[in-house]
Amino acid sequence: MFSVCLIILTLVIGFGTSRFSSPSFLNLILISLSAATWLVYFFIEKTATENFIKNYLLTIVLKLLVGGIFISILIYLDLEGAESNALLFMISYLLLTGLEVGFLFRKFGKS
Repeated sequence: MFSVCLIILTLVIGFGTSRFSSPSFLNLILISLSAATWLVYFFIEKTATENFIKNYLLTIVLKLLVGGIFISILIYLDLEGAESNALLFMISYLLLTGLEVGFLFRKFGKS
């Protein structure tokens, strides 16, 4: 169910963005963030309940560090489109992380 919601949200973000703006790295940003969200979700889902907080905080820190490096490189490569690329990255990051947290809360919040 998570994968289906992730794909739908990614398509909605991509379609909505393309209607109002044209970031030069639209597909790269959406694919990278969706893949990272999917990997984090399935890694955390397989983790034991007692290690949940430690592992989730580790993945958040890694996503922030790698994401910061990633968007910095994209901004450097396309200075004219830096604003739209950075805005797309931030909005996508927040929406996809919200989806991830919602599904993880449903699973781990019951215990």
